[in-house]
Amino acid sequence: MILSLTILNSIIFFIYGSLCIFNEHMVDEFKEFNLSKYRIMTGILEICGALGSLIGYFWYSPLYIFSTTGLAVLMFLGVYTRIRVKQPLQKSMQAFSLFLLNTFLSYEKFVKDFF
Repeated sequence: MILSLTILNSIIFFIYGSLCIFNEHMVDEFKEFNLSKYRIMTGILEICGALGSLIGYFWYSPLYIFSTTGLAVLMFLGVYTRIRVKQPLQKSMQAFSLFLLNTFLSYEKFVKDFF
C-alpha cells in the first residue's frame, strides 16, 4: 500500500510541478497569490520531491523522508497561501490532502526505519 501511495504521490507532484513551470493557468494562479517569482522554483521543488521520494523509497530512506517532508512543507505553505488570500475552503482541499499524505508517508518511513 505504501509503495502504491508513493508512486501515486510522485506522479501527482511530477505533473503538478511540470504544470507550474509550463502552464499559463499556473502563471495566472501564482500572480493571484502575488507569488510569481516563486512559480518556477515551486515547480522544480515539486519535481525534485517526486523524484527524490521514488529514488529514496527504493534505495535511500533518508532521501525519501527528506523528499516527502519537503513536499508536506510545500503543501502546508500552499494551504496557508490559499487561506491568506481568502479562497474558498474547497480550493485548499487538494493541497491539504497532499499535505496529510506526505506527512503520513514521511512519518511511516521514519518510524519503520529508525525505531
